[in-house]
Amino acid sequence: MTSSWASRVIDADAERVFAAITTLVLHRDLIPFTRVEAPAPPLRRGDRVVATSLGVLRDTMLITRAQHPRGARRGVVIFDKTGPVLLGQARITVTPLGSRTCRVDWTEDVHLVAPLGVAGPLVDRVLAVMTRRALRLFDLQLRHQGS
Repeated sequence: MTSSWASRVIDADAERVFAAITTLVLHRDLIPFTRVEAPAPPLRRGDRVVATSLGVLRDTMLITRAQHPRGARRGVVIFDKTGPVLLGQARITVTPLGSRTCRVDWTEDVHLVAPLGVAGPLVDRVLAVMTRRALRLFDLQLRHQGS
């Protein structure tokens, strides 16, 4: 199992951040060489999502939880990865830290289907870099939109 976690404090309210980061078609700007097919926001339990990287690597996911932040309550979306390349779970959590600040945590607990599993250590490093980079770019996008 490959585990990756990235976290970033963002100067924006949790509801705005959650709405933006769960607009999954915009992840094309956060994750290189990837396009995402997803229902229009807001995400709901049971929604299907397909991310395709490099034009050939499909990451099919099912939303198993979509809780929007309200007041001091955190928001969370859970993606169950169903193949054909990755299995496991990804989670994005947005925790309010105040009225205009929140923390975004992005966790990937996944593994490659056999016989690709031997590439697990490489996938671990790639996911760690990808999620940190995605959150940094996401933060920059929000700052740009706010100005």
